[in-house]
Amino acid sequence: MYLFSRQIDWLFLLLPVWLVWLVLFFLPDSILLQEIPIWVWFLLVVGIDVSHVWSSLFRTYFDPHDRVNHQHLIRVLPVLVFFFCFAASYASVSFFWRLMAYLALFHFVKQQFGFMALYAVKNGSRQNEAYKWDKYLIYFSMLYPVLYWHLHDDLHFSWFVSDDFLLNHWFDLPKIVFLIGNWVYWMIIGYWLIQKIRLGKKEFMNQLPMILWILTTAGNWYLGIVYFNSDLAFTATNVVAHGIPYLVLIVYYKKKKDGIVNQKKKNYWRIALLVIGVCLFFGVIEEYLWDLLVNQDKKELFSSFLYYVEWHNDNRFLTALFIGILSVPQVTHYVLDAYIWKNNDSNPFVKKVFSSR
Repeated sequence: MYLFSRQIDWLFLLLPVWLVWLVLFFLPDSILLQEIPIWVWFLLVVGIDVSHVWSSLFRTYFDPHDRVNHQHLIRVLPVLVFFFCFAASYASVSFFWRLMAYLALFHFVKQQFGFMALYAVKNGSRQNEAYKWDKYLIYFSMLYPVLYWHLHDDLHFSWFVSDDFLLNHWFDLPKIVFLIGNWVYWMIIGYWLIQKIRLGKKEFMNQLPMILWILTTAGNWYLGIVYFNSDLAFTATNVVAHGIPYLVLIVYYKKKKDGIVNQKKKNYWRIALLVIGVCLFFGVIEEYLWDLLVNQDKKELFSSFLYYVEWHNDNRFLTALFIGILSVPQVTHYVLDAYIWKNNDSNPFVKKVFSSR
């Protein structure tokens, strides 16, 4: 059973990730190991990653029903997020980025599981005993590569900034340990897949879209972290597999909900253009302000179409203030995501949207 539809699932949830893999496999090491070109960075980081954060607006502030259902949360949360981020970055900027890295990791892991859970609701397998093994498997498929990452201090990428994760700087494990770990990783996934095949053709085909989602998640985290050891590969695999499905989820939810409330069908592309246009606008402005006020390392890009001035800021309070303000959209998105997709009284349309045909 497909989550959105056969066409949408294949074209936007699975195919983009597989195409990223294909491109990466054909790229020479000279490109994989170089600094990410500015246009690629803009496309992936600004165009997908930063922009998708703003799509939460269409599930909260821009939605008349959700704005009421979550009114206390969406009023208080940004204020709390600002003070938290300001305090953390004022205490230590490196400490702040470490907190952000682990919060982002948690968010990315939970989103992959969340989509799997929605698939399980659609195909009816969530009530099955085997569902718990699906849950364990998708978590395992992501957490092993993360463990591998933490045990290496010589990888060519980081989540936000260098050493934002607590990496192993104290001892070296023999390479055979990781070789065995990699084999065990795929053996466990292979065993799980065999159990799915043994369900029989009818049930296997019913669960196939969910199975492909789990296998794609496993392949993506393994390739992006363990196999390629490249900043470009990690960024591309991470961003495409996370940002595009979320944007699709927002567009799908908005279309289905509008149809339920207004009894009128709206064109997917019209809604998609609205969502993507708004998100791109806010995403570009946000990243421009990050660079102008904090990072000062993308002048060649932003000065070509926006006002830009180079300056040096060594004021601790001012740095923390800028970081606190600019972190509000991203961290608010992380926290909101834990509430706005739950099947409860605060989200009365979630079940209706995903049970509708």
